[in-house]
Amino acid sequence: MKLINRFIIFAFCVLSFQYTSQGQEHITSPVKQDQVDPLKDYWDDVDGFLDRQSQVSLNLVEQNLQSFPPALPEPSERRMALLMIDNVLHYESAPQLSSVQEFFHLRMKTALDEIKQTKIKEGATVWKLYDHGFIIRTASVTLAFDLIRGYSSRGEGFPVSDEFIKEMVDECDILFLSHRHGDHSDETVAQFFLDQNKPVVAPDEVWRGKPIHAELTHITPEPHKLNEIQLQNGKPALKAVIYPGHQGSRIQNNVSLVTSPEGLSFCHTGDQSNDEDFVWIDRIKDHHHVDVLMTNCWTTDIDRMAKGVNPGLIITGHENELGHTIDHREPYWLTYDRLYKTDHPYLLMTWGESFHYNKGN
Repeated sequence: MKLINRFIIFAFCVLSFQYTSQGQEHITSPVKQDQVDPLKDYWDDVDGFLDRQSQVSLNLVEQNLQSFPPALPEPSERRMALLMIDNVLHYESAPQLSSVQEFFHLRMKTALDEIKQTKIKEGATVWKLYDHGFIIRTASVTLAFDLIRGYSSRGEGFPVSDEFIKEMVDECDILFLSHRHGDHSDETVAQFFLDQNKPVVAPDEVWRGKPIHAELTHITPEPHKLNEIQLQNGKPALKAVIYPGHQGSRIQNNVSLVTSPEGLSFCHTGDQSNDEDFVWIDRIKDHHHVDVLMTNCWTTDIDRMAKGVNPGLIITGHENELGHTIDHREPYWLTYDRLYKTDHPYLLMTWGESFHYNKGN
């Protein structure tokens, strides 16, 4: 415990030194220092106090995310930045704070700008977006998983605009939805894909009874069975296994294992959380190779899942879904606790960050 405390104190000192020595004018942030009254007090203004406090923290976080992007091994400075994000996002009022909203919009804009500019020659680039949303680009295809605008946060002013998310949709070829909950499935986003004749693969429960349901691609979940999915604009077909996952005992939850034309494979678990499903999870590695596993950080026995899938890399998702209560607004520190036994390489990423994956890196 003493060693951990010393590490936290050391990392905080390093971050603080970088922040003060480089100067606040170098921080890429929507908040300019000259917009702040340095003599202001916040007596009888708790919301204003928390907003300014989170603003100061997130400005420092943003600087250090730029200085220490996702990498293996993980720099200690980066872990400290993620823990600072936890502290801010576990205010009850976090979704309503303008500083949190500005941070989210900046992070998403960073991702969109990168996606537009990124050309892949080998391997794949993975962007982590809100909640358990991901975009993955290989040399030939761009895949989206559980892409949403952020309305599940329940914070007015927090979600990105329809125009913004449509620009993301324009960059993608297909959308995979894990299940029907609003922090994973966004009907407006799905409709943008369908309007461009891009497939949206989803469980039968998603938007059942609505007109959009008939436009979705429903693949019968079956362990280890490969399916072929045709894409638009002459792009090569994808191969995908749709596993019959569950959130709890009853909610259909597609666990999608998608293989690109280059032979790179990506497994997205949605809210997989059912012990009975280990009957097939334990054997995924015996049937298919998986390069990147994108698992919900709170899944049932993350170490057992990693052993069953045997991925080249784990990237966790679902941290800090702001629409959840504090006890289920999964923090990064808890993800680190859960991964302590895992032998597989793993990355923790926040909104808008990316990592380039090559086999063996």
